[in-house]
Amino acid sequence: MKKRSVWCTFLAALALVVAAVGAQHQASTGLAVQVAPEAHLDPTQVALRFQVSEDGTSDITSQTQAIAAWVRALPNQQIRVTARLENVTGPDSAGLASGIQFSGSTTRATEGARGATCASGSFVGGAAQELVAGWRRNGRLTCSVRFALANPRSLQPGVYAAVLSLAVRAE
Repeated sequence: MKKRSVWCTFLAALALVVAAVGAQHQASTGLAVQVAPEAHLDPTQVALRFQVSEDGTSDITSQTQAIAAWVRALPNQQIRVTARLENVTGPDSAGLASGIQFSGSTTRATEGARGATCASGSFVGGAAQELVAGWRRNGRLTCSVRFALANPRSLQPGVYAAVLSLAVRAE
């Protein structure tokens, strides 16, 4: 009787193993990977400092800054790098706000950023200005941007300062 009970238990266990092995042949496994958009910018602010002398002999009228961005965006999104002029100070701060020009040139571009160009323009009316044009695919871009007083002789002598707040986004 004991042999029969052990034998029945063995057959029941074997049936469970065979059923489990058969079920494994019908199972499937899936893997989903979601990659979120991401953007990095260095630096996020640039302190500008200019000096206009009375006779023009000790003027500091330009400043160059490297701006690097790394972006992973969704397909067909426009990648934007912008700068907004803030905290303008100096003897003629109203004149300075509309008198700073910028000119960018690419120093490094990888992957999808190779089609982008570093822009040129001027700050007008406190609006954010585009520092990059034509960037539509993931990559890294470094621009060397020269900021300069448009017409320093039209400003009163003194030290002028401003902060550029930089941003990067994909839309």
